[in-house]
Amino acid sequence: MLKRSIKIVILFLLIIIVLTGGWNLYRKLEYNKQSVSANIHDYISPLAKEVIYINKGYGINEIYPLYPYTKELIEVLNEEYSPPVVIFKYKNNESVLLTKASIEQESKIKGFIENNISTYFPAKKRKYKDAEVLFYSLPDNNFLVCSFHKGIFAVSRNYKPIKTFIDSDPENTFFPDENNKELIDKMLLSSSINIFTKTETEILAVNYTFHNDSITLDGYVFSADKINSDTVSPGFPVIPYMIDIPDNLCIDSCSISENNKPTSIKIFINKKF
Repeated sequence: MLKRSIKIVILFLLIIIVLTGGWNLYRKLEYNKQSVSANIHDYISPLAKEVIYINKGYGINEIYPLYPYTKELIEVLNEEYSPPVVIFKYKNNESVLLTKASIEQESKIKGFIENNISTYFPAKKRKYKDAEVLFYSLPDNNFLVCSFHKGIFAVSRNYKPIKTFIDSDPENTFFPDENNKELIDKMLLSSSINIFTKTETEILAVNYTFHNDSITLDGYVFSADKINSDTVSPGFPVIPYMIDIPDNLCIDSCSISENNKPTSIKIFINKKF
């Protein structure tokens, strides 16, 4: 009787182990499938004033000279990401980074944050709609706010950009303009780093190249979607100054050709001497 009871217990435990393993495997496959199929464009807010779109992992730190605020977000990844990596900033200068993340990458990113960035207190968890939001305390009395949602990892120093990410509407994004869709898609495929800067009337869309402390921005200027008829364009000479340039850099030269449709532009940026 005792032997029979032991066999039943062992069999029960084996069934539990198999079921648990099967469920974990199913969850892993579904999560990773969601990450692969996710379209990161659907989560780029139409309210963003600046979008940095990084297609390849190598040379990702080349973006730091012109956009130093990206460093604290990119370093959170600890090279655990699957390009593209998208960073965008709002008018109030709040920024957020998005990238696809598998379940294995999620575990590694969380571990890196807990062991290297927020080492004193465990993350505070909050539920927003169907997503979990994690708040990691930082030494400067601020928080690193993260969410792994629908196969995409989002991280910011502020809560509001994470809520906006979770609220994303695929029908209302930063790239809704069908007139320039083919051009934008071509740029994204042909360059490692692309920058999109939006005003009320124009979008500056350029490839970003860094070489020997110099930066080249080469691309186009075209009309932004849904222009307010009362809004006056600042004019092409002002276009280069749409970019927020750090104090240690300056615009060396700029060439604009209005003969092309859309207008083409090339900006050279160097260190101040």
